[in-house]
Amino acid sequence: MNAPNLIILGPQGSGKTTQAELLAKKFGFALLGAGDVLREIAQEDTVLGRSVRRTINVEGRLVAPELISKVIQEKVGTVPKDQGLILDGYPRSLAQFELFKKFWPRAARGDYQVVFIELPDEEAVNRLTKRVRPDDTPAAIRTRLQSFYAETMPMIRAMEADGQMPHIDGAQPIEEVHRKIVANLNFP
Repeated sequence: MNAPNLIILGPQGSGKTTQAELLAKKFGFALLGAGDVLREIAQEDTVLGRSVRRTINVEGRLVAPELISKVIQEKVGTVPKDQGLILDGYPRSLAQFELFKKFWPRAARGDYQVVFIELPDEEAVNRLTKRVRPDDTPAAIRTRLQSFYAETMPMIRAMEADGQMPHIDGAQPIEEVHRKIVANLNFP
């Protein structure tokens, strides 16, 4: 029997990564964060690593759906099938979701569950401006949120059509969000 698999989705500032880390620790799952995985691959002197590094560092572009999907697929293949897996930040567009649906059955990891952490825009802006990163200005955050709604929300609607997806209020304290996510999981 395969171990549980979980995808955590939500807008910037919703606490996806915090919750993914808490869940990985609680259940002993492997955690694959899309950003972390890309940065890791970009350090490797492989064809894939050089391609990711060129796209991100040289060309300054977002990684194409095919490339991020290839990277995630490669990383998923390194996780033992008897260990649970959490995907944080992937897939995040309809194109990525379509590619995910093609490679996931070949990964032979069984079913996956999806949790969506909701957060009002104003709370996202408030949280992210406290991070003190150069790209976390209110205007830049609002632009990223618009991109989230344009690119990711259509995918979330498609995922909801495939099955149940609990929506968790991410404006609550971290512990309460964690408790509600755990209560909505259907792990054996």
